[in-house]
Amino acid sequence: MDVKESENFRDWIPVRCFWRENKAFVDWCFLGKERLTEPFFDDSIVKRFRQPFNLLLRHQTPIDFLGEFFEVSESLKPTGFIFHLSRCGSTLVSQMLAALPQNIVISEASPVDFAVRAKNVTEEQKIEWLRWMINALGQKRNSEVNFYIKFDSWNTLELNLIKRAFPDVPWVFLYRNPVEIIVSHIRQRGAQTIPGMISEILPDLSFEESVQMPPEEYCARVLGKICQSALESLKNGRGLAVNYTELPDAVTLKIPEHFKVKLNENEFEKMLAATKYNAKNPHLNFSADSEMKKNEANETAIRAAETFVNPFYEELEKVRKNA
Repeated sequence: MDVKESENFRDWIPVRCFWRENKAFVDWCFLGKERLTEPFFDDSIVKRFRQPFNLLLRHQTPIDFLGEFFEVSESLKPTGFIFHLSRCGSTLVSQMLAALPQNIVISEASPVDFAVRAKNVTEEQKIEWLRWMINALGQKRNSEVNFYIKFDSWNTLELNLIKRAFPDVPWVFLYRNPVEIIVSHIRQRGAQTIPGMISEILPDLSFEESVQMPPEEYCARVLGKICQSALESLKNGRGLAVNYTELPDAVTLKIPEHFKVKLNENEFEKMLAATKYNAKNPHLNFSADSEMKKNEANETAIRAAETFVNPFYEELEKVRKNA
């Protein structure tokens, strides 16, 4: 691809990947100079697809086209990666970062998840696709200088692969009291806590075993697996453990320092303004709910957390406090 041809995709981003006749393809959406500021990537794209232009016109390419685009595009290199245990403040972090116009923030984008978890391809191919995909998502649209990716929580299980693709990118892992997370998922199940939705998340359990156990136990097993993966990678450097209890201050202090980003007073104020609202629903005001969730937890949730998550949680706390 020459530079002239790449201009046709300058204001477009990949929004969906799919298989057709054993080949991977990419759907693109026109974004123009608009920033992605919604809590989740897919919410942003749904909003853009309501526009007449995107309803009528759409690019669709083989995934290998991303490799050609990679060679000629002028995209930002990732500034930092955000991994998380789920329901632990990661959306707050991404919303605070998105409050600054110099930041590109991609939050749980399905095309990134596709590259990380692609079936029937080699690890080397996944790494290549991931580099291409993140490059296409990191196109400068205005005067951006920083580029952050928040991964889906289950992508933490692929931390080694992601680190191989981007060995020099610093990353953080956010986590929270596991009982509070379990209660949140029992209220509204995330995909990773529903048996069969992400089959590879607990490969040692059959579907039958998964659906027969209490949902609190299945959720706790998933959380433990994610914590274990994060712990193994935290021991090898470039990672930073952040507890929910440290938010929001960690987003203006230790996380920027870890990502080697300096903030001025005006930027502090803009980021802190985002903490006044519910991160997942910015139309609502934020209200602390830790005590409410602890009080809501049943005995099954408490026992499941103690058995399957707490040992890893305690190790994470040691890592965090000794950093």
